[in-house]
Amino acid sequence: MQSAIIFDYTKKNFYSLTPLVATIDNIKDLQDIDLLLEEDIDSIRIRKLLEKYTNLIIAFSFRTAQFEDIYIRMKAIYSSLKKTELERITFIAGGSHPSGSPSTTLKSGFDFVFIGEAEYSLTEFIRRNLQEDDLFKTPGISFMEDEKLILTPRPDPIKLDEYPFISKKRRLYPPLEISRGCSFGCTFCQVPKLFHHRTRHRSPEILLDVIKWMGTKKLNDIRFITPNSFGYMSPKPKEVNKDAILHLLSSIKSTPGIDNVYYGTFPGEVRPETVSYDLMSDIQPMISNSRISIGLQSGSNKVLKDIRRGHTVEEGINAIEILDDIGFTPIVDIIIGLPTATEEDEMATINVIRHLIKRNSIIRAHVFMPLPGTSLEKTEFKPVYPKIKKILGKLSFQGKLEGNWSHQEKHALNAWKLNQRIANMPFIQREDNL
Repeated sequence: MQSAIIFDYTKKNFYSLTPLVATIDNIKDLQDIDLLLEEDIDSIRIRKLLEKYTNLIIAFSFRTAQFEDIYIRMKAIYSSLKKTELERITFIAGGSHPSGSPSTTLKSGFDFVFIGEAEYSLTEFIRRNLQEDDLFKTPGISFMEDEKLILTPRPDPIKLDEYPFISKKRRLYPPLEISRGCSFGCTFCQVPKLFHHRTRHRSPEILLDVIKWMGTKKLNDIRFITPNSFGYMSPKPKEVNKDAILHLLSSIKSTPGIDNVYYGTFPGEVRPETVSYDLMSDIQPMISNSRISIGLQSGSNKVLKDIRRGHTVEEGINAIEILDDIGFTPIVDIIIGLPTATEEDEMATINVIRHLIKRNSIIRAHVFMPLPGTSLEKTEFKPVYPKIKKILGKLSFQGKLEGNWSHQEKHALNAWKLNQRIANMPFIQREDNL
């Protein structure tokens, strides 16, 4: 039996899929399956692949904002391929949306959903496929059986140091994931529940070994993936392990071939309670970025308490002013439209935004989207208040606000409506296309 696993590989899932691809490539007993990366795979390409392979596993990874596009593509694939062709394909999905809403994902035509991290469970799934073993016993997956949602027991969290995070073989070099998970409990965020409110870190020795190799290959710009840059190697959520951070950054700075180190900026950020004058003064000479990304989320203490953010507005402003005093440009994340935010709360946020702009901050505005798998997943989407929308539009026009928040509002509404609709729809099935 000649099999292949096809990853629908795009810029939007590049960060999350690279570790999975690298893991599969590094396991010897999985070498009998061909692994292919395809961008925006469609029925034409699938049919071509079926000429070569007896069976295909086609894997998608996506966020809720991408769900509408994925649903449309799956409908097109099912309507274009014959039933006999579809029966030779196993569709699997992972990522934040499938993990948070396996039922709507399965209804969209997927056979299996992988819950949370998949380095272990996906490799076990492939191994079972190669051995023609029972796929339904794979740990950490979800599937439908007699119209009932089945969840198999999730495996223990992986030890990050034991798994690759770049692919030398395929020349895939995303920012380096130094931490995974979050110990905080923000109600709007999927990360804490995906990883059971637990944070793990890659050791500096593992990171530096890869970075030294990158220096020899002229991969000289180093960036990091982490939900909280200043939480690296910290034993407690609100504490800072300053020594570990400085050791990592100073070691990187002295590595031959490395020109730039970006820390505390996208695709990572920092939390307000981790910012101090001492820390920022010490790391400034070691990093190349002049911007620091920091999450504030709201200018209302009532709203921050409601979303269990874990800090006050005043603590957020103080941290942002420290960044400005040291000489960094704060990039401040704000969420508009949080469920309990009244127009008065949103105006309080606007007033904080205006103050922060005077302190050389750049505001990055987002519109709240009820995400599956969060405490707010059943929240009804509400549009931005017209008064607030007008003010945000003016600030955007003046170049004082980053983020395509108006586009996000449309996406959030569409995604929310689609989730509601699919929850009450029948499954896309191979038998639908005879």
